[in-house]
Amino acid sequence: MELSCPVSAERVNENVVRIVAFMVALIEIGCILFSNYWAVLYLVADFALRAFTSGRFSLLKFMAIHLAGALRFKPKMTDLAPKKFAATMGLVFCLLITATFIFEFPVAALILTSVMTGFALLESLLAVCVGCYVYSIIQMFSRTKSY
Repeated sequence: MELSCPVSAERVNENVVRIVAFMVALIEIGCILFSNYWAVLYLVADFALRAFTSGRFSLLKFMAIHLAGALRFKPKMTDLAPKKFAATMGLVFCLLITATFIFEFPVAALILTSVMTGFALLESLLAVCVGCYVYSIIQMFSRTKSY
């Protein structure tokens, strides 16, 4: 049920997005295994760069572009807007994880990190972007709204 973005014709290489998602999952798994969520602060910055800018300064995106090239993955282009929305949701999750960690709610931090890891693994391994589905549903409802 993926809708095309009605606002922008900008595209992004889905293979790069999937590699970034895998790296995010690895960072989050490390946070869970070591019960230390400080690396999530890095993810806050990286998600913000990808959600609110071109992502040009995102280290994860930079590494993913070069890894996709080294692995000779053929570019598979997809709409950028749903991916930016998903990155914004990733930023929100990371902010919530950081807050629960700082205010010493370890169970909440673990649950949020586990959910986010699941979303990142769905994207990276199965090309299922939960944030993109949410974006599509929002777009569907906004198109049916009459003024």
